[in-house]
Amino acid sequence: MKSPTNKVQMIAIADITVANPRARNPRIHKTITDSIDQVGLKRPITVRRVPDGRGPTQYALICGQGRLESCVMLGQTEIPAIIVDVDEETAHLMSIVENVARRSPRSVETLEHVRALKRRGYSDGEVATKLGCTASWVNCVSHLLEHGERRLLAATEAGDMPLHLAVSISRSSDAEVQQLLIDAYESGELKGRKVTVVRKIIARRARHGKRVTAGGRGAARAQMTPDELARLYSRDVEIHRRIQKKAEFTQRSLLLAQQIFKELFSDLRFCAVLRDEGLVTVPKPLADLATSVGLD
Repeated sequence: MKSPTNKVQMIAIADITVANPRARNPRIHKTITDSIDQVGLKRPITVRRVPDGRGPTQYALICGQGRLESCVMLGQTEIPAIIVDVDEETAHLMSIVENVARRSPRSVETLEHVRALKRRGYSDGEVATKLGCTASWVNCVSHLLEHGERRLLAATEAGDMPLHLAVSISRSSDAEVQQLLIDAYESGELKGRKVTVVRKIIARRARHGKRVTAGGRGAARAQMTPDELARLYSRDVEIHRRIQKKAEFTQRSLLLAQQIFKELFSDLRFCAVLRDEGLVTVPKPLADLATSVGLD
């Protein structure tokens, strides 16, 4: 078996077979296609030579199915490729390693590139062209970076929430954030466990601040001014006041319900209706209440 080389060659797309095709995320694949259309293919695919008579084409794909399919969609007939002379088993191992090692194109390094380019005065469109992404993505990331929303950015990087939702949350009050979550759930943007995950993220953001460090905790804050302490105290007082009001409302509701059932159980005709309908069992709290008014 010959050692792989890094020499890039242009080969015909028609001469390549995708041995183990994978289903692709349409949204992510569109981003790849748009990037190739705007700035060209930044990373060649990897293929292996297929011995004569052992396959329908001259080459078999190892890495780069998404890039290959994007080039096909864009009407290209040739693609840059690194050609390696390895057997099928080795090629399969190379594909697994590449998939495991692949990092998200929206990595922390990419976010820092956005910050650096924006500081140099480049527009969203210019940054997008240089990084191979969309201007709207750059605009959203720039907004979150400028407002120190590291926690929300981390959530989008982990796939816990859409980027546009993170931007909306950063611009909203606590009450508006709850409505945003409800709308996202009803529209299907947040499903299953992601709803709980996002709620926890927002709660941590409220408690520990926007920024997030490598250890996962909020970054150390600067010493607070008297005015900031006063606002923090007022906010906590308001939160506790709301909790107390909810508790009082719940207590009043329970007392009212208890009084209503007490009067109903004192009515012999109501009890007779229950027996006629076969409703001879009730929850224990109501059973205790019925006993207290002298009914069995």
